[in-house]
Amino acid sequence: MVEATMPKTLVIDDDPHIQSLFQGSTHSAYSFARSDDDALTVLDTIDDIDIAVVAIDSNHIGGMDLFKKLKGKKIRIPRIALTSGNDLGLIRKAMNDGAVDFLTKPVSVDDLNATIDKVYRDCEARRKAWRMESELSAIRREIDIASDIQKRIIPNEFPKRDDMAIFGRTDPAKEIGGDFYDFFDIDQDRMGLVVADVSGKGVPAAFFMAVARTLIRATASIEPEPAPCLEQVNSMLFHHNIPGMFVSVFYGVLDRRQWKMTFANGGHLPPYHIPGDGGAITALGGGDGVVLGVQEGVPYEQGEITLDPGSALFFFTDGLTEAFDVNRNQFSDERLIEYLLTNRSLSAHAMTENVFAFVNMFTGDAPQSDDITSLVIKRF
Repeated sequence: MVEATMPKTLVIDDDPHIQSLFQGSTHSAYSFARSDDDALTVLDTIDDIDIAVVAIDSNHIGGMDLFKKLKGKKIRIPRIALTSGNDLGLIRKAMNDGAVDFLTKPVSVDDLNATIDKVYRDCEARRKAWRMESELSAIRREIDIASDIQKRIIPNEFPKRDDMAIFGRTDPAKEIGGDFYDFFDIDQDRMGLVVADVSGKGVPAAFFMAVARTLIRATASIEPEPAPCLEQVNSMLFHHNIPGMFVSVFYGVLDRRQWKMTFANGGHLPPYHIPGDGGAITALGGGDGVVLGVQEGVPYEQGEITLDPGSALFFFTDGLTEAFDVNRNQFSDERLIEYLLTNRSLSAHAMTENVFAFVNMFTGDAPQSDDITSLVIKRF
């Protein structure tokens, strides 16, 4: 019985003596074709040929040119040129036409076995590389699709209102990430505002991000208060039992009638309040709680703030303040506050976009180490 790992070799030659020589070798399972037509039939119907040995100086065999006769089928088979003479020009042409090695008649069994073994090893290495290339291409396509889906999940159209403006942006460190911002109408007068940061990066974080975002939105539709909402979402994430995955969330509910925002903080960096009267920029205190998905039954506090005309809230993730330059210096909260002080009069759109330019100017050529997200809401 032929071993499964033994190469399958097609010998294309009309020499009656060559078949007995090849059949005497135990290094391959051989099949034979005595004409171009026979060879083309085999190549067109059998898909597991590993190696082809092709006569290049026969009057009845087309040599390497016979592979050009295959219509609509590209075959990746290493080809060994078989010649009965020492015509270097003929051998050179065969190598230029795709042969990977050659055998000269009379062929010894040792030379035959050594050549078949070498070509088969090279063949397997190439096939492994082809498979890896194909698998990597498939993964690349899936990541591209996932990235596109994530971009569609995160809002990229912002409401145009006479009384307020809102704008957000997220830049993942990889093709897809775990940061997200969100805003949605709870009812005619109230809007939910979310900025969150999932542990880790890449595909796992992106998957967990989609779950967390969906749960927050769904729970907010039946639980209008931020603290109870995060308690329920935390419980559901905990019961998903995904090891090592959690999410920090700042969730606020803005009542546009009174311009009062109630909020709860699930282990996230608090947003900065930028007063419209030129007062000090401060981080929102209160509403304390832990990250979601780690421990069940923990309480979440609730805070509140009133937005005066001209004031703004700047939400962000730690990828912004912890961005590094080439010397491993952090961008820091101090630089962010300095930026906000200098640019407090900007629109929500400009304040969001410009901070990314400011961070990029600071980091220079250093690679981005974490997802970066900001969301700005500004009352007119």
